[in-house]
Amino acid sequence: MKRLITGVLLVALCCAPSIAQAGIPRAPLAAVAEAPGGQFVASAPVDDSPGAARAYAAREAATPQLGQFEGGRGGFYIGGGAVVVVLLVVLLVVLVH
Repeated sequence: MKRLITGVLLVALCCAPSIAQAGIPRAPLAAVAEAPGGQFVASAPVDDSPGAARAYAAREAATPQLGQFEGGRGGFYIGGGAVVVVLLVVLLVVLVH
């Protein structure tokens, strides 16, 4: 019986990506069309003219001390994964003893 259940689960999990393919609707849904809000704002094009390069070079030459910037020092980040691992270890220690 366990082999049958294992086989069924294996087939179901192997077919899951093909079953769950996302489809793109041809027309916008009514809920999306009626949603409040403004139009999307397009980003401004990048100014790659020679004048822009000269202006950037002038700003860079005006503040040479910014070239020695090394970022923030001293801090560290504890992510959610680390917190989960520590809590699991504490839970295991408490349950085992």
